[in-house]
Amino acid sequence: MNEERDNFRDEDWSEALRQFKSSLLSGRKKYFDVSEFEGIVDQLMEEGDLNASEIAARQGIQIHPNAVPLQLKYAQILISQGKYKQAHKYLDFAERVEEQNPDVHLLKGSAFLIMGKETEARLSFSNAVKHADTEADEILYHIASAYIQVGEIKKAFSYLRQANEFNPDNDLVLYDLAFFSDQIGDYKKSIDYYNRFIDNDVYNYTAWFNLGIVYNKAEKHKKAIEAYEYALAINENFHMALFNIGNALANSGKFEKAIEKYEEYLEQEPDNDDAYCYMGECYLNLEEGLKAESCYQKAIKINSDNDTAWFGLGLLMWIERNYDESVVFIKKAAKLDKENSEYWLTLGKVYKDGGRMEEAIKAFKQGAKVDSENTELWLTWAETFRETGENEKAVKLLEKAVEQNDDSMLKYRLVSFLLEDKKQKVAFDWLRSAMSQDFENINYLFDIYPKSLKSKRLKKVVDEFRKNNNLE
Repeated sequence: MNEERDNFRDEDWSEALRQFKSSLLSGRKKYFDVSEFEGIVDQLMEEGDLNASEIAARQGIQIHPNAVPLQLKYAQILISQGKYKQAHKYLDFAERVEEQNPDVHLLKGSAFLIMGKETEARLSFSNAVKHADTEADEILYHIASAYIQVGEIKKAFSYLRQANEFNPDNDLVLYDLAFFSDQIGDYKKSIDYYNRFIDNDVYNYTAWFNLGIVYNKAEKHKKAIEAYEYALAINENFHMALFNIGNALANSGKFEKAIEKYEEYLEQEPDNDDAYCYMGECYLNLEEGLKAESCYQKAIKINSDNDTAWFGLGLLMWIERNYDESVVFIKKAAKLDKENSEYWLTLGKVYKDGGRMEEAIKAFKQGAKVDSENTELWLTWAETFRETGENEKAVKLLEKAVEQNDDSMLKYRLVSFLLEDKKQKVAFDWLRSAMSQDFENINYLFDIYPKSLKSKRLKKVVDEFRKNNNLE
């Protein structure tokens, strides 16, 4: 039946669809064979017309009651509508007729999974793979897609890897492995999968572009630029490649060249406010304040709600020690993006530099509410307390910070405060905790509190930890 559909000409599907729609308007049902009904249902689903696709599937089943493909199509529609129990009635029928049809078990498993019945889902998926024969990689891929749909990425990965082992050249599998490896931060594997995908489809500019993004995240900026250039060579109208070449150049510190690329991009896309913001940041790094300001102003003219541009202006005013104006701009950015803790951190620093300590503390406090995992924010807040002589508040703050953000850097900073306050016993308890979490970060303690290098008692604690944990 699949071969019959593959050989059917597209124009015949279009004609069948036209006739079906005409029959709906006239109210007179028209006969179509099973293959035609399948094509009609598929096209209606692609158009997003679920109601019409459901009618087509029902009519098809009325005319061809034993046609398993139509039972499956109808079950698929019911699942997309959340009617899982109703879908299972048709799937159970299909299973009785074609027990070894992997698509039946695949759909049953997908419905079970959405319903939260994972044990039943795994059994159905197992049966789907069992009867998949030479199409095992396709079935495994669709099982992975079902797990992705419910947010179970790790389990999806397991099935994608199995599919890849069965057929290393399945492009869909390679692409998803590359994409989700990137999402979880495994850039090395993502790069490998994208390269394997490109080996099979060397002219796929989207894959080259995505590969460039991963290289950029992995801080392999030269490789990223090469990948973007390939994408642009394949499709000269793919202007985002120009934009991302600019990003990669900026990330590698080549700000002048990055500006050239942003300008080249803006020739093609003159209304892109983000490009002006990125260019403004480059000028900021080059200490060319007037040009940076011009870029941010152009971005705001295009899009007055661009929080990055307002923040950039705030940074410029801060650099110029125009604290009051800086506060206005950064507050505007924070209002536009309420979830950006960096804005609150910077606002606190500006208040602090302007001698407005109470307002600085309030800004840090708001930033911590927005993002408790912003380690720099907690550190800056605590150090502000120390600078105003509120040493005990600084200690209590970091103790609270560790409860919300278990970062060893916070613990090492706490150790330094306690040592300064001559509270060695408590300091060493925190030191052991910090070393157990991340021993390598102990250099941070030595940097911020050089006196610790001269402490014999501290050296003894560190040496004992090294010995007990085989870190000699």
